[in-house]
Amino acid sequence: MARLNAAWGVFLSVAVSAVVGYVLLLILTWSIPRGDVAATANDAYPVLQIAYANLAPFAAHAVAVVIGGAMWLCGLASITSMARMWYAFARDDGMPGAARLRRVHPRYRTPVTAIVVTSTLAVLITVYATAFTVVTSISTITLYLAYVIPIYLNWRNGRRGRGEHTTPATAPWNIGRWAPAVNLVAIAWVLFITVIFALPPNELVLWTMLLLAIVLAAYWRLSARRRFVGPAVSPQA
Repeated sequence: MARLNAAWGVFLSVAVSAVVGYVLLLILTWSIPRGDVAATANDAYPVLQIAYANLAPFAAHAVAVVIGGAMWLCGLASITSMARMWYAFARDDGMPGAARLRRVHPRYRTPVTAIVVTSTLAVLITVYATAFTVVTSISTITLYLAYVIPIYLNWRNGRRGRGEHTTPATAPWNIGRWAPAVNLVAIAWVLFITVIFALPPNELVLWTMLLLAIVLAAYWRLSARRRFVGPAVSPQA
């Protein structure tokens, strides 16, 4: 029952994170030293400032270690995902240098070149603070856009009654007649925050995104579309 259980997993992960995250934010807000919100907001590490102001040094150090470990694991997960994506596109000739990126090491059974290249890029963007800020902002925006594109296509095709879209048979976990309304809210929300994230003082993010979109469109038009046809489909037994 992967179609049902996977959907429950996605829903519960968001629901639990929302509740627990809200409780955590309440506790942190209540614990702001002397109630000075402005000073805490201007601190380079607001959460650590709250922790060190309210806990014994050992406990505060433990909180810092947990936060650092969580960030390290998130970084590893991001690099792993990026390396896998680069390999998948290279495997189907959808990346520059695909011949090398898609090679799987005979001993380690992993795409070593794709892993090394993506890991190196992840380190290089931290060298220049402005580049790091722009890249992380663009990553956040494009992540939301990547989520909302299939939502929009599913909503559009469902209204048209043609094309690929979910049905009770293919999506046993659903909210019935409320689904179109929720889809519209999700689409509107992503469009709204995309604009907000690109407003001053983040206009550099906007221009960088536009430049990146132009470069990718040119690459697709002039090169990639001639050889990239999507993932290969295995013949049915």
